[in-house]
Amino acid sequence: MTGGPSKQELEMYWQNSRQYFDELARHYQTADPDYYREFIKPFYDNPFRSSGTAQSGKSSGGGKMVFLAVFLLLVVGIAGAAAFLFFSSSSDPISKKVEEITGGYEVTEKPPVKEKESTVNEEQPEEELPDGELSGEDNYIIGAKYIAEKKYDKAAWHLKQIKKGDKRYKEAQQLLESIKYLKKYNK
Repeated sequence: MTGGPSKQELEMYWQNSRQYFDELARHYQTADPDYYREFIKPFYDNPFRSSGTAQSGKSSGGGKMVFLAVFLLLVVGIAGAAAFLFFSSSSDPISKKVEEITGGYEVTEKPPVKEKESTVNEEQPEEELPDGELSGEDNYIIGAKYIAEKKYDKAAWHLKQIKKGDKRYKEAQQLLESIKYLKKYNK
């Protein structure tokens, strides 16, 4: 048997008097290396033991980790909620603009009717808005809205109203091509 403190005593020193434990460790490291390796070194090598102690003698390393984990969880939750609110409210201005533009016109929904396949060029929506009243930007927004609602004929009519010099002309032409695909595959 060695002449050093027992495992229970070392545990008590580790928990209550870290300074004394460190002095013992330095002493036995040089005086009795075998005792040091067997009894003291495992305290320093164990990553699950708290490395710091509070004045009261209680270990505070675990509490710090729990606090950090809870704090990070809250930050991620708040960031997720903010992102959700930001992205869910980003479509709001477009809907308001569409309602503002089409507000004076009565738009009624009819049940879908299976029609024979036709080309985009032949179709025209039931409610025609007066010419010259909508800008290219407005027609583009309304056309995109109708695409989202799967009303491809109405969307095509609005997208065709965009003149060649308008800044949305190329995008409108791309959407018209997309409508052909969407109608073909009933998407």
